[in-house]
Amino acid sequence: MKIFSKKVKYGLAALFELAKNYNLGYTQIKDIASVQNIPQNYLEQLLSILKKAGLVESMRGPQGGYKLNREASKIRVIDIIEALDGPLTLSDSSRPSEVLNIYWEEIEAQFKNLLNNTLEKLINEEIKLDKRLSFQI
Repeated sequence: MKIFSKKVKYGLAALFELAKNYNLGYTQIKDIASVQNIPQNYLEQLLSILKKAGLVESMRGPQGGYKLNREASKIRVIDIIEALDGPLTLSDSSRPSEVLNIYWEEIEAQFKNLLNNTLEKLINEEIKLDKRLSFQI
C-alpha cells in the first residue's frame, strides 16, 4: 500500500530543489527536472498547482523560472502534501466504537506530526549526510 502519490513524491523533490537554491533566485524547470529526475511536462503541472497554493512563485523570461514563495523554514512537508493531494486524513469518524475513533484520531495526529518537518530541516539533513560521506572517502 502506498500512502503518497507520485505527485507528492515529485512535488516534494521539486520544492526541496528550490529550497536548496533559494538564495540563488529563480530556477528553471529544466534544471529542477534534470537534478531531481522528474518528467518536465509533469513538473510544469505540479508547479502550477503549487503556485496556486502559494508555495512557489514564477517569473517569465530567460532569467525566469520558479522559486519558493517563502523561506524553507516556513514550508512544511504536510503543506506540500495537502497542496497536491488535499487534506490528509487517515480516519473517518463513522466507526461504531468511540474507542476506535479515538485510537485512529491519535494515530492521525502522530502521523501528521511526522510531516511537520520543514524543507529547511531536510536541507540540514542532506548537509549532515554529505559531511559524513565526504569523511569516509
